[in-house]
Amino acid sequence: MNILEVCMSKGFGGLELYVLKVAKFLNSGSHKFNVLTKKNSFLSAKLSDNNMQSDNLSSVFHHFPLISAIKLAKYIDTNKIDVLHIHWGNDLFLSVLAKTISHRKVKLVYTRQMSLTRMKNDLYHRFLYRNVDVYLVITKALYNDAVKFLPIKKENIHLLYYGVPAASSEVDQNFLSDAGLHEDIFKLAIFGRVEEGKGQHLLVDAVKRLIKQGQKIQLAIIGHVMDKAYFRQLEMDIKENDLQNNVFYLGFHNDPTSIMPCFDAVILATKCETFGLVLPEAMRAGVAVIGSDCGGVPEIIEHEKTGLLFEPENVIDLTAQLLKLVEDRSFCAQLAKAGKEDADKRFSEEAHFAKLLEHFETA
Repeated sequence: MNILEVCMSKGFGGLELYVLKVAKFLNSGSHKFNVLTKKNSFLSAKLSDNNMQSDNLSSVFHHFPLISAIKLAKYIDTNKIDVLHIHWGNDLFLSVLAKTISHRKVKLVYTRQMSLTRMKNDLYHRFLYRNVDVYLVITKALYNDAVKFLPIKKENIHLLYYGVPAASSEVDQNFLSDAGLHEDIFKLAIFGRVEEGKGQHLLVDAVKRLIKQGQKIQLAIIGHVMDKAYFRQLEMDIKENDLQNNVFYLGFHNDPTSIMPCFDAVILATKCETFGLVLPEAMRAGVAVIGSDCGGVPEIIEHEKTGLLFEPENVIDLTAQLLKLVEDRSFCAQLAKAGKEDADKRFSEEAHFAKLLEHFETA
C-alpha cells in the first residue's frame, strides 16, 4: 500500500499539524508514503524540520484546475499511489479530478475536521462525493452533519476521534518555580493561540472573581500571541485588577504535555470548538479539565464524571465550575483520575493510527 498525503493549505493550525502527525506516524513504520504540500507553506517547513521530504504542486489550481489535476494524476501514476488521503476542503475538487484522470484505481480518503453548515446536494457536489471512498469525521456531531448534508453513502462515513500521545514520562520539575507559580496554590492553565476567540479574558475575569471570594488561585496563559491588541487589553486588565501575582503569560511551549501535570486543571474556553485537542492531552496527562459546552467538547467530557462543562462565554458559570475544583481537591483528583482512564481508552494515538490504517486498507 502506497499512501499519498495531500494538503495544499498555507495555514498553520490543527489541520496542518494533524497532517504532520500522520506523516510522522507513516515515517516511523514500514509504510510507503509521499506528502504533497504547497511550496513554502508552514506544513512543508515543519516536514523539513522533522527530516521528511515533501513534494510540491505548482500553484495554478484556482485558475487552471484541469492542468493541476493532470499533474497530480501523473504524480499518482508515476509513484504508484494506492490511497489518496486529503484533509483540506479546497483540495477535494483537485483530488477528485486527479482520481478520475489517473490510470490507477486510487482510493480517496477524506478526513473532515471542520464543521458543515449547509446542504451540498447539487450536481457538482454529487460528482465530488461519489468519488470519496472513505469519509472520516472527528466527532459524532460531524458524523450527523455529514449524513444530513452530504450526498454520500452512509456506509462510507466513519467516526474516528483524534488520538493524542500518552503523557510525557518526563515532567519539567523546575517549570513552576521558574514561572513564579506556587506549589501550594490551585493552578490553572489555558493553552492555545492568544486571541479573543480562545477566551483567555474569560479566565482572567473568573480568577478575579474567585480571588474576591477569598480563593487562592493562579493562572498560566500559554501560547503564541496572535492578536496583539487583545493581548495588550489582557495585560491592562491584569494590571488594573492587581492580578500580576495571579495571572502569568508564559509564552509558547514546545512540549505542553510535559508541563500539564504541573497544573491542577486545564481549561478550554473557546466559544465553540470542533474538537478541542488540548482536553484529551490534559486528560491523558492526569489533569482535571473544564471545557465550553459546545461543538465536540461534550463528546470528550462527561460533566462531573470525567471533567466539567460550562456554558460558552458565561464567566459566571465558568467561575462556578472552577470553584467546585478549588474548594474540593479530592473531587478535582477524582475527575482527573476518571478523565485519564477514559482518554486512555478513547483517544490513544496508537489506536487512532491503527484504525486509520484499517480504513486505508479497506477503502
